[in-house]
Amino acid sequence: MFITRALQKILNDKEIKKSHNSQVRKACESALEDIKRESQEVPNESKEVEVSSALPEPKKDNAVSIDAEKYFLPFELSCQSKSPKIVVTALDCIQKLIAYGHITGNRVDPNNADKLLIDSIVETICGCFHGPNTDDGVQLQIIKALLTTVTSHSCQVHEGSILLAVRTCYNIYLGSKNLINQTTAKATLTQMLNVIFSRMEAQYVDKKPSDCPQLDSNTINGNIEDTTSIAANDDSTSVEAVVESVVNDMIDRVVNMTTMPSTLSSSTLPSMSVSTTTLEESGESGDGLDVSSMGARIPSSESIETTDSSAISSDTIHLSFTHVLQKDAFLVFRSLCKLSMKPLPDGHPDPKSHELRSKILSLQLILSILQNSGPVFQSSDMFAVAIKQYLCVALSKNGVSNVPEVFELSLAIFLALLHKFKVHLKMQIEVFFKEIFLNILETITSSFEHKWMVIQALTRICADAQSVVDIYVNYDCNLQSENVFRRLVNDLSKIAQGRGHMLDAIIITTTQERSMRIKGLECLVSILKCMVEWSKDLYVNPNQLVNLGNERVDNNTNKDNTNASEEAIDDNFNTSNTDTKGQLELDSPQQYEEVKHQKDIIEHGISLFNMKPMKGIAFLQEHNVIDTSASSVAQLFHTNETLDKTQVGEFLGDIDPFNREVMCAYVDQMDFSGKDFVSALRSFLMGFRLPGEAQKIDRLMEKFAARYCETNFNNGLFASADTAYVLAYSIIMLTTDLHSVQVKNKITKNQYIVMNRGINDSKDLPEEYLSQIYDEIAGSEIKMKANNTSRRKLGREVASEKTRRILYNVEMESMAATAKALMESVSHVESQFTLAKHHEHVRPMFRIAWTPFLAAFSVGLQDCDDPEIACLCLDGIRCAIRIASIFQMTLERDAYVQALSRFTLLTATSTPSEMKSKNIDTIKTLITVAHTDGNYLGKSWLEILRCISQLELTQLIGTGVKPQLLNAVNGTPNSTSH
Repeated sequence: MFITRALQKILNDKEIKKSHNSQVRKACESALEDIKRESQEVPNESKEVEVSSALPEPKKDNAVSIDAEKYFLPFELSCQSKSPKIVVTALDCIQKLIAYGHITGNRVDPNNADKLLIDSIVETICGCFHGPNTDDGVQLQIIKALLTTVTSHSCQVHEGSILLAVRTCYNIYLGSKNLINQTTAKATLTQMLNVIFSRMEAQYVDKKPSDCPQLDSNTINGNIEDTTSIAANDDSTSVEAVVESVVNDMIDRVVNMTTMPSTLSSSTLPSMSVSTTTLEESGESGDGLDVSSMGARIPSSESIETTDSSAISSDTIHLSFTHVLQKDAFLVFRSLCKLSMKPLPDGHPDPKSHELRSKILSLQLILSILQNSGPVFQSSDMFAVAIKQYLCVALSKNGVSNVPEVFELSLAIFLALLHKFKVHLKMQIEVFFKEIFLNILETITSSFEHKWMVIQALTRICADAQSVVDIYVNYDCNLQSENVFRRLVNDLSKIAQGRGHMLDAIIITTTQERSMRIKGLECLVSILKCMVEWSKDLYVNPNQLVNLGNERVDNNTNKDNTNASEEAIDDNFNTSNTDTKGQLELDSPQQYEEVKHQKDIIEHGISLFNMKPMKGIAFLQEHNVIDTSASSVAQLFHTNETLDKTQVGEFLGDIDPFNREVMCAYVDQMDFSGKDFVSALRSFLMGFRLPGEAQKIDRLMEKFAARYCETNFNNGLFASADTAYVLAYSIIMLTTDLHSVQVKNKITKNQYIVMNRGINDSKDLPEEYLSQIYDEIAGSEIKMKANNTSRRKLGREVASEKTRRILYNVEMESMAATAKALMESVSHVESQFTLAKHHEHVRPMFRIAWTPFLAAFSVGLQDCDDPEIACLCLDGIRCAIRIASIFQMTLERDAYVQALSRFTLLTATSTPSEMKSKNIDTIKTLITVAHTDGNYLGKSWLEILRCISQLELTQLIGTGVKPQLLNAVNGTPNSTSH
């Protein structure tokens, strides 16, 4: 029925009579004749069947069961027609035949023995799209046919063909001028990816699921045989009919849509206007998914090799696949990751540009895959490798994008990775935190939009107890890692206080400042509540009241989260913990405390060194971090990146005998063999900043020259180390001359060559060699190592918003370059991630963070009458007292109780009439603390009892009792304070 009607419709089209459609016409007519001939044989067979009365009566409609795949040729030729109506008719018929199981395509293509018929069918469908000028109806029919083909239970679409289908829908989204087609293509892509990855997961759950047939190695290599037969029963027909119903329903739903919602809503930025990207018309085809680089059945531009054991090798990935469905998912995921890596044009890209729309779409699809990923995806090493080598590198650039939608998608992807893949990404998570998250918060020129989106993401991270403790254990307790937890708390404390350098250079409204302060406080309180929850097994409530850790859940449940962006991030970061396979380090609190103590000693010594080098070295030697030898000090200079590079340079260049010994050991620990002279000099100067004194520079260059000649003794270019010494000095001078803005008359190449005549034992170095050095230095300045803190010292003098934006763009580029280099350097490194388990981790966490917590809460209660801020501060103080009490931290407990009593104003010289609602709430909190934590308070009861007695006195005064009478009864002198 489908075939006959479609062929007749094609033949009835007026375009079929044109000469260029003659081949199509002949093929259609021939097919109709063959079908008619097959139909004429049916009545005779029916009469023979009727002889047996035991068999059921044949169908009255004389339905004919024919091999539909034999008649694919006329539809293939029709799809190549220039008539949109003919193409639409052909695609519609192909889609219906696949949907109802009449075409499976699992046999070898009769016209090409090297591929399957289904591959030719997919190529035919995809070949109907010729770019943005393709008829809108044809585009929609292509989308419908591809979705049916990929999601069909009857067809086995794999590898190159499935990538081609994804690529075509991707390109229709980018290239179509029709908004409905764009939106439908995007929705179709999401549906395709869901099917591809769910089939991979299902294949491992059920050994032989109906939609995931087991395929051997020959199948994976494209030699798929016809292993699936479709039974013409009601069940299979109804299942396939659902596919068409879904497609049609999806098209109907998007007809009235104008935009697709982004992952995070820009409306979450209070009192701020942010441009959003809409799916508008575009006249170009764009850069879509590069299927040629991914399919095993398609020539590969990246030389992907597929062996009988299903091994795929590309770049540095050498992995084996257990099933073709796993390979399909991997190839699609890697393709999207590579697309997300493509750079955007400089400046602010046009929202309609294909580069930007492609990046946004790829990030959205990746986010969807990560959010919906199952245990197979999460535990697979191959996907972890792809995430490390492609996705994380892409995030290092996209994570500092000036396009809000790209930036927020990157944050959402990071949250998904942190939740589901952190055991694979220990070093990548550290890079993202220290080079992107925290740098954006700390850089004073960064925009409010970026700070706001970062702190929104941090709100979700700080609400998960496992993540908070994991961050402390894996980074703050690691000698080679950044103190992420401590730095995070300090930054949040400054934001919560609304002071410091965090917002100085940003032009923001009062509403925005309040929103930032509240977010900062929310993060701090969430961290404390996580610590309470983590240690709740140690707490004994004498009154059998609900623990604070459980109250956190209730409070968050009842809170009215109207912020759409927060809800979106919350969906991306489900705080429930997942079971993770793999070897993890033993979680020993004592071991981590020892490491943390050693790290604190090292950091204190580094801090002393940065002020007074010899004092810092003496401290580190005293605590056995380094020994008294010069080589040990030199090794410290090589390995510790937090040392002040200016101080290192000054120390190495000093004339003191020990300093000279350290300098010689420092240079001798470097190997310049095989490096050209300029590269070796660059490497040498990367570890420190050259001192300003000429004699110090002279000593350093002399030793460098000697070491270079020692490790390159077969160079044959330099007559002696003196030649290398003079040349090194001249290169330093050349760099200053060519790249200093203070030098107006730059030295020419000829002048530089003349300047270096006779330096090679009274002979000249080759002019070509000196010319090459000049060109290299002119093109790339030798940059000295910058201090890590220099970035955050910029900008208090920022005079205008324009200047701030320029500075911020420079900072963002620097962040991106540093993060990208670090991500690439750790992409092949395996580092074990510890999932924290012990409650004892909370003690050292609170010890290093209690002062910034207290500062934020005290400032909030002191300077602000906002009831929301006051409530957050009181919640934080209450949690802090609980933690300090549980772990018997007397100093910290007393400090918080004293702060709480001070803000009751009961012990102050003010009168009760000066009390505000926040002070009343403080009194209630103090009483609650006494009620729930009384057994832990010890000497802090003195402060509480003093407040309670004053409260009782105030109440009596309110009833009319004279202060003099009360004083007489209590034996205290008269006080005007009452």
